[in-house]
Amino acid sequence: MAHFETFCERVQKMLADERGVLRQIERVRELVSDLASTPGWFEEFMRKMIVDRAFIESQKPSMWPNEITLYRSSDKSFIALAYIWDAKLADIVHDHGSWGVIGTLCAQLKERKYERLDDGKREGYAELRETEGKVYGPGQTTFVLPLNEGLHAMENPTDGIAISVNVYGKTIGRGYTQFFDPAKKTVTRVYPPRALKEVLAAKALAALGTGRAEAFLMEALSVPQPSHLREEFEAALRKLRA
Repeated sequence: MAHFETFCERVQKMLADERGVLRQIERVRELVSDLASTPGWFEEFMRKMIVDRAFIESQKPSMWPNEITLYRSSDKSFIALAYIWDAKLADIVHDHGSWGVIGTLCAQLKERKYERLDDGKREGYAELRETEGKVYGPGQTTFVLPLNEGLHAMENPTDGIAISVNVYGKTIGRGYTQFFDPAKKTVTRVYPPRALKEVLAAKALAALGTGRAEAFLMEALSVPQPSHLREEFEAALRKLRA
């Protein structure tokens, strides 16, 4: 654990000293590569995941069930996560709300990178082109940029467990992730569990279509809301009134 704590301290100091994003990514890749090359520290986190009730309960619900939170910086400048990839597990193509560095800790992970070809103005539509496919072994890293500059999908091509250590910088606070289907040329907003419940509640009110449902949506819009929820509430209201 001492090795990981030192890693977090070094990342924290570097981000405070280095302002250029590309340089920050370069430096974090160096630090993650070193961390992922010496996996002994990770065993203690796995022990905590099966015996430390406080640590288990500290894990926030995520869109990715294989995600484990290792560290959150107090100033929200970065977060360190681990992902445990079961045999042949493949992720869906998605974007990110921040820059990120992904390091392989165990086995191998394959990444496919994409670029977006459309202008994003047509709701639910996205045209992607795969630009790169590469397999990473222990200690090797890759990176992503925010939004359309960081479209990718990860997968475990092996028949055993693979593990990645991911470090993400400060989020832009958009509130959702976009999932892409390159074959169907679709894009979908995906919310974390708590926000998803609020979005689904608004959609349910629109589906019920009663006078009270409209009043409830208006009530929700009369108080401060994150921009992504306001957009969903407004969309539900438009659908109810149509």
